[in-house]
Amino acid sequence: MDNKKPHAVLIPCPIQGHINPVFKLAKFLHLQGFQITFVNTEYNHKRLLKSRGPKAFDSFTTFTFVTIPDGLTPIDGNGDVSQDIPSLGQSIRKNFLQQFRELLSRLHDSASSGLVPLVTCIVSDTNMSFTIQAAEEFALPNVLFFPASACSLLCILHFCSFVEKGLTPLKGTTRQSFFFRV
Repeated sequence: MDNKKPHAVLIPCPIQGHINPVFKLAKFLHLQGFQITFVNTEYNHKRLLKSRGPKAFDSFTTFTFVTIPDGLTPIDGNGDVSQDIPSLGQSIRKNFLQQFRELLSRLHDSASSGLVPLVTCIVSDTNMSFTIQAAEEFALPNVLFFPASACSLLCILHFCSFVEKGLTPLKGTTRQSFFFRV
């Protein structure tokens, strides 16, 4: 094991449109020589294995997948549906920091034993802001990655000005958006 190799822990928001771009970034960093620990929820990891096959990641060297529980009640049926976004958001805020701390501790212990290189950075989805606190506690740099499109980012950046100019909320609508509460 090359203990001098950079080791990045990547954690996407557990929504498909966020997992895929963070996974692509993880593969790119891996090709650049990083040891990768890709963190997914147990639920989404099962979906990933189901879609790619149980041995799809066997050939990945220095690229490991770890899971953390999402804190939600398991979904009945085939488990291939999106989870309730508001419930998932609440669970992220309530449960994920402690789970992530425990994961970083396990990785630190594994590095002390020479099993993996020491974690050198965290790359997290911007929706997983609890990683900022964990990074500070473990004295690690944390890169926040915005996995959505540039158009989405511009809309978010200008949302307050849309409200100030009266462009939103749209006149005559009664439904409030879950994402944009001012």
